[in-house]
Amino acid sequence: MKFNKTFILSSVSKNAYFFWLPRIFGLLLLPGFLFDIEILILFQSLIFLHASLGLEVIVEDYLHVIITKLQYVALIKMLSILLINLNILYLL
Repeated sequence: MKFNKTFILSSVSKNAYFFWLPRIFGLLLLPGFLFDIEILILFQSLIFLHASLGLEVIVEDYLHVIITKLQYVALIKMLSILLINLNILYLL
């Protein structure tokens, strides 16, 4: 019962992507076991996504100036998207 309440509260909250993204990428890794290149792309993309989410949490916790916080979070998101795209292009 406690799990259901936690599941519902986390999926309804504003930052539900922190709950859903790791689970979705975990499901996306399953078909990647058929071919090696897909598992490399998905696994390394998941690593970059995990790192960017962690950096965003650190910035949101320790920076208190709102403008600076928003700039750093935007920069982290842009760089993580760039790194994921470069990684995919490099592996292909």
